[in-house]
Amino acid sequence: MTAFDDLVASVLDLPAGDVHDDIGPATHEAWTSLRHLQLITAVESTYGFEFSRDEIRAVRSVGDLREALRSRGAVR
Repeated sequence: MTAFDDLVASVLDLPAGDVHDDIGPATHEAWTSLRHLQLITAVESTYGFEFSRDEIRAVRSVGDLREALRSRGAVR
């Protein structure tokens, strides 16, 4: 488990071991529009940057969010 996985698990109220890249609003009922914004806000606060509106809209899964962090050098 990574700190990123722990953060996602915390926001989506999941066991950390259940976090995987395919989880998203279309596949997991806990990922509501409110939780989406909470997740984005938590990531921005934890990693110290802000996503653009287009980036926020483009996040459709944990994998998308992880890739956005990788592109900024925040996670591997």
